[in-house]
Amino acid sequence: MKVQQGKRTGIVRIGLFNLLMRLLISPLAFVFSLLIAKYLSSISIDTFGAWQSIYVLITGYFLVPADVLSAIAGRYAAEGKKIGGLIAINSLAGAVVLSVYFIIVPFLSSFGGSEYEVYFYDAGILLFLYYVLDITKAVSLGKSPRVNAIGNVAFQLVRLVTAVVFIYKFNLSILAVILAYSLGYLSQILTYVKFTKADFSVDFKIAIASIRKSVVFITSYIQGIIEASMIWIAVYLLRSYDPVSYFESALIISNIVIWSSSASDGLILKLAESKDARVLETALKLFFAVGSLFLLFAVVDGLPLLYILRSDYISAFTALTILSVSNFVRSIYGIFYRAIYMADVTLNVESTEELRGPTARLIRSNVLISAIGVVLSGGIIYFLSKSDLSPSYGYPLVATVISVGLLVNSLGMVITSFLAAKKLYNFNFPLKEAIVPILATAVVSLLFLTWFSIHGMPKLRTLEEIKEILLISLASGSLYLAINWILNPYVKELVKRVIMEIKNL
Repeated sequence: MKVQQGKRTGIVRIGLFNLLMRLLISPLAFVFSLLIAKYLSSISIDTFGAWQSIYVLITGYFLVPADVLSAIAGRYAAEGKKIGGLIAINSLAGAVVLSVYFIIVPFLSSFGGSEYEVYFYDAGILLFLYYVLDITKAVSLGKSPRVNAIGNVAFQLVRLVTAVVFIYKFNLSILAVILAYSLGYLSQILTYVKFTKADFSVDFKIAIASIRKSVVFITSYIQGIIEASMIWIAVYLLRSYDPVSYFESALIISNIVIWSSSASDGLILKLAESKDARVLETALKLFFAVGSLFLLFAVVDGLPLLYILRSDYISAFTALTILSVSNFVRSIYGIFYRAIYMADVTLNVESTEELRGPTARLIRSNVLISAIGVVLSGGIIYFLSKSDLSPSYGYPLVATVISVGLLVNSLGMVITSFLAAKKLYNFNFPLKEAIVPILATAVVSLLFLTWFSIHGMPKLRTLEEIKEILLISLASGSLYLAINWILNPYVKELVKRVIMEIKNL
Protein backbone atom coordinates (compact mmCIF):
# COMPACT_ATOMS: atom_id res chain seq x y z
CA MET A 1 0.00 0.00 0.00
CA LYS A 2 1.38 3.40 -0.97
CA VAL A 3 2.18 6.03 1.60
CA GLN A 4 0.16 9.17 0.96
CA GLN A 5 1.32 12.73 1.03
CA GLY A 6 1.14 14.63 4.28
CA LYS A 7 2.47 17.64 6.09
CA ARG A 8 5.79 19.32 5.35
CA THR A 9 8.74 18.23 7.46
CA GLY A 10 12.09 19.76 8.51
CA ILE A 11 14.35 17.60 6.36
CA VAL A 12 15.75 20.64 4.53
CA ARG A 13 16.88 22.30 7.76
CA ILE A 14 18.68 19.15 8.91
CA GLY A 15 20.16 18.61 5.47
CA LEU A 16 21.44 22.17 5.17
CA PHE A 17 23.01 22.08 8.63
CA ASN A 18 24.87 18.84 7.88
CA LEU A 19 25.86 20.05 4.43
CA LEU A 20 27.22 23.33 5.79
CA MET A 21 29.18 21.45 8.44
CA ARG A 22 30.54 19.21 5.68
CA LEU A 23 31.55 22.24 3.64
CA LEU A 24 33.28 23.86 6.61
CA ILE A 25 35.51 20.83 7.10
CA SER A 26 35.84 19.85 3.43
CA PRO A 27 39.17 21.69 3.12
CA LEU A 28 40.52 19.47 5.90
CA ALA A 29 39.34 16.32 4.13
CA PHE A 30 40.80 17.46 0.86
CA VAL A 31 44.11 18.56 2.36
CA PHE A 32 44.39 15.14 4.00
CA SER A 33 43.75 13.36 0.70
CA LEU A 34 46.29 15.53 -1.10
CA LEU A 35 48.82 15.11 1.70
CA ILE A 36 48.56 11.32 1.68
CA ALA A 37 48.57 11.01 -2.10
CA LYS A 38 51.60 13.29 -2.50
CA TYR A 39 53.48 11.77 0.44
CA LEU A 40 53.04 8.14 -0.56
CA SER A 41 53.47 8.87 -4.28
CA SER A 42 56.73 10.69 -3.50
CA ILE A 43 58.01 7.42 -2.03
CA SER A 44 56.82 5.60 -5.17
CA ILE A 45 53.66 5.17 -7.23
CA ASP A 46 53.72 1.55 -6.08
CA THR A 47 53.59 2.64 -2.41
CA PHE A 48 50.51 4.78 -3.00
CA GLY A 49 48.95 1.93 -4.97
CA ALA A 50 49.76 -0.51 -2.16
CA TRP A 51 47.98 1.67 0.41
CA GLN A 52 44.95 2.06 -1.85
CA SER A 53 44.88 -1.71 -2.38
CA ILE A 54 44.94 -2.25 1.39
CA TYR A 55 42.15 0.29 1.78
CA VAL A 56 40.05 -1.28 -0.98
CA LEU A 57 40.67 -4.75 0.48
CA ILE A 58 39.40 -3.67 3.90
CA THR A 59 36.52 -1.45 2.80
CA GLY A 60 35.48 -3.56 -0.17
CA TYR A 61 35.65 -6.98 1.46
CA PHE A 62 36.05 -6.96 5.22
CA LEU A 63 34.12 -3.85 6.18
CA VAL A 64 31.05 -4.61 4.10
CA PRO A 65 29.67 -6.96 6.81
CA ALA A 66 29.85 -4.00 9.20
CA ASP A 67 27.01 -2.44 7.22
CA VAL A 68 24.74 -5.45 7.64
CA LEU A 69 23.17 -4.09 10.84
CA SER A 70 23.60 -0.40 10.01
CA ALA A 71 20.37 0.17 8.11
CA ILE A 72 18.22 -1.63 10.66
CA ALA A 73 20.09 0.06 13.54
CA GLY A 74 19.41 3.49 12.05
CA ARG A 75 15.74 2.68 11.59
CA TYR A 76 15.26 1.23 15.08
CA ALA A 77 17.15 4.14 16.68
CA ALA A 78 14.91 6.62 14.85
CA GLU A 79 11.87 4.70 16.12
CA GLY A 80 13.15 4.97 19.72
CA LYS A 81 13.97 1.29 20.21
CA LYS A 82 16.79 -0.06 22.41
CA ILE A 83 19.87 -0.56 20.24
CA GLY A 84 22.65 -1.42 22.71
CA GLY A 85 22.55 -5.07 21.70
CA LEU A 86 23.19 -4.18 18.06
CA ILE A 87 26.39 -2.34 18.95
CA ALA A 88 27.65 -5.32 20.96
CA ILE A 89 26.84 -7.71 18.10
CA ASN A 90 28.61 -5.56 15.51
CA SER A 91 31.71 -5.24 17.71
CA LEU A 92 31.84 -9.01 18.14
CA ALA A 93 31.46 -9.44 14.38
CA GLY A 94 34.41 -7.10 13.92
CA ALA A 95 36.60 -9.31 16.11
CA VAL A 96 35.62 -12.42 14.13
CA VAL A 97 36.23 -10.76 10.76
CA LEU A 98 39.58 -9.46 12.00
CA SER A 99 40.68 -13.04 12.72
CA VAL A 100 39.75 -14.13 9.21
CA TYR A 101 41.56 -11.11 7.77
CA PHE A 102 44.82 -12.01 9.52
CA ILE A 103 44.61 -15.58 8.21
CA ILE A 104 44.44 -14.60 4.53
CA VAL A 105 46.76 -11.56 4.57
CA PRO A 106 49.84 -13.56 3.41
CA PHE A 107 48.00 -14.72 0.31
CA LEU A 108 46.51 -11.34 -0.66
CA SER A 109 49.62 -9.27 0.03
CA SER A 110 51.69 -11.49 -2.27
CA PHE A 111 49.84 -10.18 -5.36
CA GLY A 112 51.75 -6.91 -5.41
CA GLY A 113 54.92 -7.69 -3.49
CA SER A 114 55.69 -9.01 -0.01
CA GLU A 115 57.50 -5.83 1.08
CA TYR A 116 54.10 -4.32 1.97
CA GLU A 117 52.83 -7.29 3.99
CA VAL A 118 53.50 -5.69 7.39
CA TYR A 119 51.16 -2.82 6.52
CA PHE A 120 48.37 -5.26 5.74
CA TYR A 121 48.67 -6.52 9.32
CA ASP A 122 48.88 -2.98 10.74
CA ALA A 123 45.58 -2.16 9.05
CA GLY A 124 43.82 -4.67 11.33
CA ILE A 125 43.28 -1.99 13.99
CA LEU A 126 41.55 0.20 11.40
CA LEU A 127 39.31 -2.71 10.48
CA PHE A 128 38.10 -3.41 14.03
CA LEU A 129 37.49 0.24 14.91
CA TYR A 130 35.38 0.67 11.81
CA TYR A 131 32.96 -2.04 12.96
CA VAL A 132 32.29 -0.07 16.13
CA LEU A 133 32.17 3.20 14.19
CA ASP A 134 29.76 1.98 11.53
CA ILE A 135 27.04 0.91 13.94
CA THR A 136 27.35 4.00 16.19
CA LYS A 137 27.29 6.24 13.12
CA ALA A 138 24.13 4.54 11.86
CA VAL A 139 22.46 5.09 15.24
CA SER A 140 23.50 8.74 15.21
CA LEU A 141 22.21 9.25 11.67
CA GLY A 142 18.87 7.72 12.59
CA LYS A 143 18.31 9.44 15.93
CA SER A 144 20.49 12.59 16.00
CA PRO A 145 21.57 13.44 12.43
CA ARG A 146 23.17 16.73 13.49
CA VAL A 147 25.48 14.82 15.86
CA ASN A 148 26.47 12.76 12.84
CA ALA A 149 27.86 15.90 11.23
CA ILE A 150 29.66 16.94 14.43
CA GLY A 151 31.28 13.50 14.68
CA ASN A 152 32.58 13.89 11.16
CA VAL A 153 34.18 17.20 12.15
CA ALA A 154 35.99 15.45 15.00
CA PHE A 155 37.16 12.73 12.62
CA GLN A 156 38.57 15.14 10.04
CA LEU A 157 40.39 17.25 12.63
CA VAL A 158 42.00 14.34 14.45
CA ARG A 159 42.86 12.46 11.25
CA LEU A 160 44.64 15.43 9.66
CA VAL A 161 46.56 16.53 12.77
CA THR A 162 47.79 13.03 13.57
CA ALA A 163 48.70 12.39 9.92
CA VAL A 164 50.92 15.48 9.89
CA VAL A 165 52.66 14.31 13.06
CA PHE A 166 53.16 10.71 11.89
CA ILE A 167 54.38 11.82 8.45
CA TYR A 168 56.68 14.73 9.21
CA LYS A 169 57.82 13.79 12.70
CA PHE A 170 58.16 10.01 12.36
CA ASN A 171 58.03 9.36 8.57
CA LEU A 172 56.02 6.15 9.04
CA SER A 173 55.00 5.66 5.39
CA ILE A 174 51.74 3.67 5.06
CA LEU A 175 51.58 3.15 8.83
CA ALA A 176 51.17 6.92 9.27
CA VAL A 177 47.96 6.79 7.24
CA ILE A 178 46.63 3.75 9.11
CA LEU A 179 47.23 5.36 12.51
CA ALA A 180 45.68 8.66 11.40
CA TYR A 181 42.52 6.90 10.23
CA SER A 182 42.34 4.80 13.39
CA LEU A 183 42.61 7.74 15.79
CA GLY A 184 40.11 9.66 13.68
CA TYR A 185 37.66 6.77 13.90
CA LEU A 186 38.12 6.59 17.67
CA SER A 187 37.30 10.28 18.11
CA GLN A 188 34.22 9.85 15.94
CA ILE A 189 32.99 6.87 17.96
CA LEU A 190 33.35 8.75 21.25
CA THR A 191 31.42 11.72 19.83
CA TYR A 192 28.52 9.55 18.68
CA VAL A 193 28.25 7.58 21.92
CA LYS A 194 28.37 10.68 24.12
CA PHE A 195 26.03 13.01 22.25
CA THR A 196 23.53 10.82 20.35
CA LYS A 197 20.16 10.84 22.11
CA ALA A 198 19.47 7.16 21.56
CA ASP A 199 18.52 4.36 23.95
CA PHE A 200 21.76 2.37 24.28
CA SER A 201 20.28 -0.19 26.67
CA VAL A 202 20.03 -3.83 25.58
CA ASP A 203 16.80 -5.53 24.55
CA PHE A 204 17.46 -9.15 23.58
CA LYS A 205 14.23 -9.38 21.59
CA ILE A 206 15.28 -6.46 19.41
CA ALA A 207 18.86 -7.76 19.16
CA ILE A 208 17.71 -11.21 18.01
CA ALA A 209 15.21 -9.69 15.58
CA SER A 210 17.97 -7.48 14.19
CA ILE A 211 20.17 -10.50 13.53
CA ARG A 212 17.30 -12.11 11.65
CA LYS A 213 16.64 -8.92 9.67
CA SER A 214 20.34 -8.62 8.86
CA VAL A 215 19.99 -11.61 6.55
CA VAL A 216 18.31 -9.19 4.14
CA PHE A 217 21.34 -6.91 4.10
CA ILE A 218 23.94 -9.71 3.96
CA THR A 219 23.20 -9.93 0.26
CA SER A 220 24.61 -6.42 -0.13
CA TYR A 221 27.88 -7.86 1.22
CA ILE A 222 28.06 -9.98 -1.92
CA GLN A 223 27.55 -6.87 -4.02
CA GLY A 224 30.40 -5.10 -2.22
CA ILE A 225 32.72 -8.06 -2.79
CA ILE A 226 31.80 -8.17 -6.47
CA GLU A 227 32.55 -4.48 -7.01
CA ALA A 228 35.79 -4.51 -5.01
CA SER A 229 36.92 -7.46 -7.12
CA MET A 230 37.52 -5.16 -10.08
CA ILE A 231 40.52 -3.66 -8.28
CA TRP A 232 42.01 -7.02 -7.44
CA ILE A 233 41.33 -8.40 -10.92
CA ALA A 234 43.43 -5.54 -12.28
CA VAL A 235 46.23 -6.10 -9.74
CA TYR A 236 46.27 -9.85 -10.40
CA LEU A 237 46.22 -9.63 -14.20
CA LEU A 238 48.75 -6.80 -14.48
CA ARG A 239 50.87 -7.80 -11.46
CA SER A 240 51.17 -4.17 -10.43
CA TYR A 241 49.57 -1.68 -8.06
CA ASP A 242 50.12 1.19 -10.53
CA PRO A 243 46.68 0.96 -12.25
CA VAL A 244 45.12 1.20 -8.79
CA SER A 245 47.03 4.44 -8.19
CA TYR A 246 45.45 6.02 -11.27
CA PHE A 247 42.00 4.77 -10.35
CA GLU A 248 42.24 5.85 -6.71
CA SER A 249 43.60 9.29 -7.57
CA ALA A 250 40.48 9.79 -9.69
CA LEU A 251 38.30 8.33 -6.95
CA ILE A 252 39.71 10.69 -4.30
CA ILE A 253 38.60 13.72 -6.28
CA SER A 254 35.31 12.23 -7.48
CA ASN A 255 34.36 11.67 -3.85
CA ILE A 256 33.72 15.42 -3.69
CA VAL A 257 30.31 14.51 -5.11
CA ILE A 258 29.57 12.21 -2.17
CA TRP A 259 29.92 15.14 0.22
CA SER A 260 26.61 16.45 -1.13
CA SER A 261 24.79 13.36 0.15
CA SER A 262 24.85 15.03 3.58
CA ALA A 263 21.88 17.03 2.32
CA SER A 264 19.65 13.97 2.82
CA ASP A 265 20.94 13.04 6.29
CA GLY A 266 17.60 13.84 7.92
CA LEU A 267 15.66 11.39 5.75
CA ILE A 268 15.66 8.44 8.18
CA LEU A 269 14.57 10.49 11.19
CA LYS A 270 11.82 12.29 9.30
CA LEU A 271 10.42 9.13 7.71
CA ALA A 272 10.38 7.55 11.18
CA GLU A 273 8.23 10.45 12.37
CA SER A 274 5.87 10.27 9.40
CA LYS A 275 5.89 8.17 6.24
CA ASP A 276 5.26 11.37 4.32
CA ALA A 277 5.81 11.05 0.58
CA ARG A 278 6.73 14.73 0.36
CA VAL A 279 9.77 14.03 2.52
CA LEU A 280 11.14 11.93 -0.33
CA GLU A 281 10.28 14.60 -2.91
CA THR A 282 12.01 17.28 -0.85
CA ALA A 283 15.09 15.11 -0.35
CA LEU A 284 15.35 14.61 -4.11
CA LYS A 285 14.93 18.31 -4.91
CA LEU A 286 17.55 19.26 -2.36
CA PHE A 287 20.03 16.67 -3.57
CA PHE A 288 19.71 17.52 -7.26
CA ALA A 289 20.32 21.20 -6.48
CA VAL A 290 23.32 20.52 -4.25
CA GLY A 291 24.66 17.31 -5.81
CA SER A 292 24.80 18.79 -9.32
CA LEU A 293 26.88 21.68 -7.99
CA PHE A 294 29.36 19.29 -6.38
CA LEU A 295 29.45 17.25 -9.59
CA LEU A 296 30.40 20.46 -11.39
CA PHE A 297 33.22 21.14 -8.91
CA ALA A 298 34.60 17.62 -9.36
CA VAL A 299 34.73 18.00 -13.13
CA VAL A 300 36.01 21.58 -13.57
CA ASP A 301 38.57 21.27 -10.76
CA GLY A 302 39.50 17.71 -11.67
CA LEU A 303 42.44 18.31 -14.02
CA PRO A 304 44.37 20.76 -11.82
CA LEU A 305 43.68 18.65 -8.74
CA LEU A 306 44.99 15.52 -10.44
CA TYR A 307 48.09 17.49 -11.38
CA ILE A 308 48.60 18.46 -7.75
CA LEU A 309 48.48 14.80 -6.73
CA ARG A 310 51.03 13.85 -9.40
CA SER A 311 51.50 15.14 -12.93
CA ASP A 312 51.12 11.60 -14.32
CA TYR A 313 47.61 11.37 -12.90
CA ILE A 314 46.07 13.92 -15.28
CA SER A 315 45.65 11.01 -17.70
CA ALA A 316 43.06 9.64 -15.24
CA PHE A 317 40.68 12.55 -15.94
CA THR A 318 38.30 10.39 -17.98
CA ALA A 319 38.08 7.95 -15.09
CA LEU A 320 37.49 10.87 -12.72
CA THR A 321 34.58 12.18 -14.79
CA ILE A 322 32.94 8.77 -15.02
CA LEU A 323 33.40 8.12 -11.29
CA SER A 324 31.93 11.53 -10.45
CA VAL A 325 28.80 10.75 -12.45
CA SER A 326 28.66 7.30 -10.84
CA ASN A 327 28.87 8.81 -7.35
CA PHE A 328 26.13 11.29 -8.25
CA VAL A 329 23.82 8.54 -9.48
CA ARG A 330 24.59 6.31 -6.51
CA SER A 331 23.76 9.11 -4.09
CA ILE A 332 20.31 9.32 -5.68
CA TYR A 333 20.03 5.57 -5.19
CA GLY A 334 20.91 6.09 -1.52
CA ILE A 335 17.87 8.34 -1.07
CA PHE A 336 15.52 5.76 -2.60
CA TYR A 337 17.19 2.94 -0.66
CA ARG A 338 16.66 4.64 2.70
CA ALA A 339 13.08 5.47 1.84
CA ILE A 340 12.43 1.85 0.89
CA TYR A 341 13.76 0.23 4.06
CA MET A 342 12.01 2.82 6.23
CA ALA A 343 8.65 1.89 4.69
CA ASP A 344 9.32 -1.87 4.53
CA VAL A 345 6.87 -3.43 7.02
CA THR A 346 8.68 -6.77 6.79
CA LEU A 347 11.56 -5.15 8.69
CA ASN A 348 9.37 -4.51 11.74
CA VAL A 349 10.60 -6.36 14.85
CA GLU A 350 7.58 -8.66 14.94
CA SER A 351 7.64 -9.58 11.22
CA THR A 352 9.15 -12.83 9.92
CA GLU A 353 8.72 -12.06 6.20
CA GLU A 354 11.83 -9.92 5.73
CA LEU A 355 13.23 -12.05 2.90
CA ARG A 356 10.10 -11.37 0.86
CA GLY A 357 10.02 -7.62 1.38
CA PRO A 358 10.90 -4.82 -1.06
CA THR A 359 14.31 -4.22 0.55
CA ALA A 360 15.34 -7.84 0.06
CA ARG A 361 14.17 -7.81 -3.55
CA LEU A 362 16.06 -4.60 -4.26
CA ILE A 363 19.33 -5.87 -2.80
CA ARG A 364 19.10 -9.14 -4.74
CA SER A 365 18.64 -7.23 -7.98
CA ASN A 366 21.66 -5.07 -7.11
CA VAL A 367 23.84 -8.17 -6.87
CA LEU A 368 22.88 -9.22 -10.39
CA ILE A 369 23.49 -5.71 -11.71
CA SER A 370 26.92 -5.56 -10.05
CA ALA A 371 27.87 -8.90 -11.59
CA ILE A 372 27.13 -7.48 -15.03
CA GLY A 373 29.36 -4.45 -14.44
CA VAL A 374 32.23 -6.55 -13.10
CA VAL A 375 32.06 -9.10 -15.92
CA LEU A 376 32.11 -6.25 -18.43
CA SER A 377 35.09 -4.52 -16.84
CA GLY A 378 36.93 -7.74 -16.00
CA GLY A 379 36.69 -8.99 -19.57
CA ILE A 380 38.09 -5.76 -20.97
CA ILE A 381 40.91 -5.69 -18.39
CA TYR A 382 41.82 -9.28 -19.32
CA PHE A 383 41.98 -8.29 -22.98
CA LEU A 384 44.14 -5.26 -22.13
CA SER A 385 46.50 -7.41 -20.05
CA LYS A 386 47.21 -9.47 -23.16
CA SER A 387 47.81 -6.39 -25.29
CA ASP A 388 51.10 -4.62 -25.76
CA LEU A 389 50.09 -1.31 -24.20
CA SER A 390 52.57 1.11 -22.67
CA PRO A 391 52.01 1.74 -18.93
CA SER A 392 51.49 5.47 -19.54
CA TYR A 393 48.48 4.65 -21.71
CA GLY A 394 47.40 1.25 -20.43
CA TYR A 395 47.19 2.01 -16.69
CA PRO A 396 44.89 5.06 -17.05
CA LEU A 397 42.82 3.03 -19.52
CA VAL A 398 42.39 0.25 -16.95
CA ALA A 399 41.29 2.88 -14.41
CA THR A 400 38.69 4.10 -16.91
CA VAL A 401 37.43 0.56 -17.52
CA ILE A 402 36.95 -0.02 -13.78
CA SER A 403 35.08 3.29 -13.56
CA VAL A 404 32.75 2.30 -16.40
CA GLY A 405 31.89 -0.91 -14.56
CA LEU A 406 30.92 1.07 -11.45
CA LEU A 407 28.83 3.49 -13.51
CA VAL A 408 26.92 0.61 -15.10
CA ASN A 409 26.17 -0.71 -11.62
CA SER A 410 25.07 2.70 -10.34
CA LEU A 411 22.68 3.27 -13.24
CA GLY A 412 21.08 -0.13 -12.78
CA MET A 413 20.73 0.40 -9.03
CA VAL A 414 19.05 3.79 -9.30
CA ILE A 415 16.52 2.51 -11.84
CA THR A 416 15.49 -0.50 -9.75
CA SER A 417 15.34 1.54 -6.53
CA PHE A 418 13.19 4.21 -8.19
CA LEU A 419 10.70 1.60 -9.37
CA ALA A 420 10.61 0.01 -5.90
CA ALA A 421 10.09 3.38 -4.18
CA LYS A 422 7.20 4.23 -6.53
CA LYS A 423 5.38 1.14 -5.24
CA LEU A 424 5.70 2.30 -1.63
CA TYR A 425 5.26 6.07 -1.85
CA ASN A 426 2.74 8.19 -3.72
CA PHE A 427 5.38 10.74 -4.75
CA ASN A 428 5.93 12.81 -7.86
CA PHE A 429 9.47 12.80 -9.20
CA PRO A 430 10.65 16.45 -9.32
CA LEU A 431 11.52 16.39 -13.01
CA LYS A 432 12.16 20.12 -13.50
CA GLU A 433 14.18 20.40 -10.30
CA ALA A 434 16.29 17.46 -11.50
CA ILE A 435 16.83 18.40 -15.15
CA VAL A 436 17.75 22.07 -14.73
CA PRO A 437 20.67 21.49 -12.29
CA ILE A 438 22.04 18.65 -14.41
CA LEU A 439 21.89 20.73 -17.59
CA ALA A 440 23.51 23.66 -15.79
CA THR A 441 26.35 21.39 -14.68
CA ALA A 442 26.82 20.06 -18.22
CA VAL A 443 26.85 23.53 -19.82
CA VAL A 444 29.24 25.12 -17.30
CA SER A 445 31.54 22.09 -17.37
CA LEU A 446 31.82 22.26 -21.16
CA LEU A 447 32.59 25.98 -20.99
CA PHE A 448 35.45 25.52 -18.53
CA LEU A 449 36.89 22.41 -20.18
CA THR A 450 36.84 24.22 -23.52
CA TRP A 451 38.67 27.13 -21.89
CA PHE A 452 41.30 24.73 -20.52
CA SER A 453 41.78 23.11 -23.94
CA ILE A 454 42.39 26.51 -25.56
CA HIS A 455 44.35 28.35 -22.88
CA GLY A 456 45.73 25.43 -20.90
CA MET A 457 44.80 24.31 -17.42
CA PRO A 458 46.36 25.74 -14.25
CA LYS A 459 49.40 23.61 -13.40
CA LEU A 460 49.55 23.79 -9.65
CA ARG A 461 51.96 21.87 -7.49
CA THR A 462 51.74 23.50 -4.06
CA LEU A 463 48.96 24.00 -1.56
CA GLU A 464 49.70 27.75 -1.54
CA GLU A 465 48.45 27.94 -5.12
CA ILE A 466 45.18 26.20 -4.23
CA LYS A 467 43.57 29.65 -4.44
CA GLU A 468 43.53 29.25 -8.24
CA ILE A 469 41.26 26.24 -7.85
CA LEU A 470 39.06 28.15 -5.43
CA LEU A 471 38.66 30.88 -8.06
CA ILE A 472 37.66 28.26 -10.64
CA SER A 473 35.12 26.86 -8.19
CA LEU A 474 33.76 30.33 -7.44
CA ALA A 475 33.39 31.24 -11.11
CA SER A 476 31.83 27.93 -12.17
CA GLY A 477 29.58 27.86 -9.11
CA SER A 478 28.35 31.40 -9.81
CA LEU A 479 27.40 30.48 -13.38
CA TYR A 480 25.66 27.35 -12.09
CA LEU A 481 23.63 29.34 -9.56
CA ALA A 482 22.76 32.00 -12.14
CA ILE A 483 21.31 29.43 -14.53
CA ASN A 484 19.35 27.76 -11.75
CA TRP A 485 18.20 31.10 -10.34
CA ILE A 486 16.57 31.88 -13.68
CA LEU A 487 15.16 28.44 -14.52
CA ASN A 488 14.71 26.67 -11.17
CA PRO A 489 12.52 28.46 -8.56
CA TYR A 490 13.45 25.88 -5.93
CA VAL A 491 17.02 27.18 -5.91
CA LYS A 492 15.84 30.68 -4.93
CA GLU A 493 14.13 29.24 -1.88
CA LEU A 494 17.15 27.08 -1.12
CA VAL A 495 19.60 30.00 -1.25
CA LYS A 496 17.45 31.95 1.19
CA ARG A 497 17.44 28.95 3.55
CA VAL A 498 21.21 28.58 3.29
CA ILE A 499 21.68 32.23 4.25
CA MET A 500 19.30 31.78 7.16
CA GLU A 501 21.09 28.62 8.29
CA ILE A 502 24.47 30.37 8.22
CA LYS A 503 23.09 33.16 10.38
CA ASN A 504 21.83 30.57 12.88
CA LEU A 505 25.19 28.77 13.23
